[in-house]
Amino acid sequence: MAVGIAALVLAPSALALACPNIPLDERLSDADIAFVGRVTAERATANGRSYQFVVDQTVKGPVGREIDVDSATRLVDATDKPIVHDEALGVLASLDGARVVTESCLLSDPGTLLSVSDEPKGNAIRLVIGILILLAVLAYSIHRLRHRRRDLATRSSLRR
Repeated sequence: MAVGIAALVLAPSALALACPNIPLDERLSDADIAFVGRVTAERATANGRSYQFVVDQTVKGPVGREIDVDSATRLVDATDKPIVHDEALGVLASLDGARVVTESCLLSDPGTLLSVSDEPKGNAIRLVIGILILLAVLAYSIHRLRHRRRDLATRSSLRR
């Protein structure tokens, strides 16, 4: 009876993919290659499986329009189901000589991968525009203060 209950309790976790809890930005910095792409072909090899991807967007590394990625085991999603062909997928991989190698734990949602990889753009121009506005406000304020002092000096000399 106890074995049956233990099997039922442990069964869902045994079916799910068990990956280390490492933030995606750290996994991206450790990866040699990262891209968003779609699987177009899959075949068994002597070392496991090879997947052919059409690359939608390169995130990191030397990636062409099409790339072959090897895996020691069949690639699966977080629920342990085989990945779907022709569906966008974020892929992190490493280089093993000339081979590109990945594993299921290095797959991610494409939107999440792109959001982590995108550095905020335009910060430098925003800073320059902010400084220009600040300088314009300061110049106008100094101009008004000088005008005001001159007007006060003129009024005080007229009162005498």
